Amino acid sequence: MSKLLRAVSLALLLLTTPMLAAGQAATAVPPVSGVVLMPPNVQLFGHVSLINCYALSNSCYAVVELRDTPGKSVVVRTAETRLQSLLETALATGNLIAFVGQGVLVQSPPRGGTWNLEVYAIDEVTLYNRK
Repeated sequence: MSKLLRAVSLALLLLTTPMLAAGQAATAVPPVSGVVLMPPNVQLFGHVSLINCYALSNSCYAVVELRDTPGKSVVVRTAETRLQSLLETALATGNLIAFVGQGVLVQSPPRGGTWNLEVYAIDEVTLYNRK
């Protein structure tokens, strides 16, 4: 896959270089098919309302009720013990959290089924001292 991407990148570079050297404006290059772009990182704020952990996948899932969008909840998932501990503390205290992560396209829990909520793989949690 990486060899294919390198070949496509080199071909695009070779096609656009003569136009730029001649002082002409570069024309729009058609998109490359087969390339998956990662969703951007997002930062959201809310309160943890439920935590569910799976020993099979070593994953922790938490439902977070968003602060800035009342009535909307999302699922966050992590396998990091420290982040799981912060989520558990937020659930016990009711304090506000912020999390940073990317939207996940495959939204099924480890034991099967589907989520009815957006799912984010997180890599950062901030636990505030405010409710």
